[in-house]
Amino acid sequence: MKKILYSLFYFLIFISCSNTNEYKENLNQYKNLIKDINAYFTDNNLDSLQLSHYFKDDFIFHSYPAGYKKGFEICKTEYIENLHKMKKRNMSINIGHSIYLPGIDEVTYKLNGSVRVYYGALISNDTINVEFSGYQTVDFEDGFISGIWEWADYGGVNNQLMNK
Repeated sequence: MKKILYSLFYFLIFISCSNTNEYKENLNQYKNLIKDINAYFTDNNLDSLQLSHYFKDDFIFHSYPAGYKKGFEICKTEYIENLHKMKKRNMSINIGHSIYLPGIDEVTYKLNGSVRVYYGALISNDTINVEFSGYQTVDFEDGFISGIWEWADYGGVNNQLMNK
């Protein structure tokens, strides 16, 4: 009986450690993505943004701006192209302080390797700077980002960029 209990105990520890390791690997992948995005906007010599390798081919970015109570979705190519368009319009974004937490499965409530992020960012358009905060959940499959859900006040940011 003791052997069964010890085996069960070690098995549970092994599973929790593998989830922790998966989270750490996914978190590092996400941090590298943010580092590359920030570098793209701060380095005037970078004219292309190579992000495709971070995402699964069927990646979807979900956001929830005003007027879209069920959210708005864009695919991987649109997500990356929107960053290119920002830079072409002399806009930039810098994601600053971030708080990272492990995510959980919506059904089992167990750690699943996903990453939750509370962040502060600065978005600029020429000489206009707007600080804002946001929240993301980032899902992974096989080490690649499969989906991002983001909540931020896009309308407020846009109003400040246009009215300053």
